[in-house]
Amino acid sequence: MDIDPDDVFRDDDDPENEFYQEDQMDVSHFQIAVRSIAQSLKTQIINRSYDEVSICFFNTREKKNLQDLNGVYVFNVPEREDLDRPTARLIKEFDHIEESFDKQIGSKYGILPGTRDNSLYNALWAAQALLRKGSAKTADKRILLFTNEDDPFGNMKGVTKMDMMRTTLQRAKDAQDLGISIELLPLSRPDDDFKYAPFLCGIIGLEGNDLAEFKALIGERHERPAKKAYFQKAESSKNYFIIAGGISIEVNTYALVRPTNPGAITWLDSVTNLPIKAERSFFCSDTGALLQEPPKLFQTYKNENIMFSSNELSEIKRVSTGHLRLQGFKPLSCLKDYHNLRPSTFIFPSDE
Repeated sequence: MDIDPDDVFRDDDDPENEFYQEDQMDVSHFQIAVRSIAQSLKTQIINRSYDEVSICFFNTREKKNLQDLNGVYVFNVPEREDLDRPTARLIKEFDHIEESFDKQIGSKYGILPGTRDNSLYNALWAAQALLRKGSAKTADKRILLFTNEDDPFGNMKGVTKMDMMRTTLQRAKDAQDLGISIELLPLSRPDDDFKYAPFLCGIIGLEGNDLAEFKALIGERHERPAKKAYFQKAESSKNYFIIAGGISIEVNTYALVRPTNPGAITWLDSVTNLPIKAERSFFCSDTGALLQEPPKLFQTYKNENIMFSSNELSEIKRVSTGHLRLQGFKPLSCLKDYHNLRPSTFIFPSDE
């Protein structure tokens, strides 16, 4: 790839960063939500391949869900269940949802007076039904709610409004009682702050000082989602680069290429379903007694076993302090392919 290191490793909030500039383009709330979901799917299929996901739009013109509820459209592709692992086809088709949304799904404005249709209630109902698969003891179940409407029932009045708020809050509470957490991802613009109506705070269970902490953290959840994940700075270590004459600078090393490995296996108890802690014990081969002291290693030399402790072995293997030291300069032609022992790392001066 033809990448300028000064761009890739420049601070994310640097105005000269081309990725920062692209993310500051004026986009709609719908585009922010869709692009966040699209990027999350691409990251998830690599990092958490066993996670299952469903995409559910509400306040829609068309409806598509198992309960046949108005204003709710569950987006999916053939040969995949509504709640399932992300597939290449799902990601590919969702990447083009902005172009096909108006024709295929369409939208309508929120909850209107004079009607009993409560699309937010229906969306929570449909999401709860999708998450029925599996036990809350073996899986984390979450509903991520993207919305730019801080007061969904603002156009309603009187008994109808109170009844809709009550039933929607009860639907959210029913989902939480089943072990399903509801997280709010508010969409707003710099000149139009999200108001966090008491009704929405009740849905996600925010009380007292929790709201202030939530506001401080929520911006990091979906801020600049498009480019940051593509060029995530995989800092692997910090070192001192010793040049000469007592001059040294701190440098960061970055892993440019690494294989993606499956996550570690967690063994569970077959009765309690709790994680099992593995322990290892050593027994004497002659007496069968449990050894209390840590075992020692040995190396046979001239018919004699030379004993080593684990700490002594670590010291023997330590050949330097771990710092980088400039020894001199040679032509690049002196560096051969067979000198490479493992994937290389990129070294860049630390701002600190």
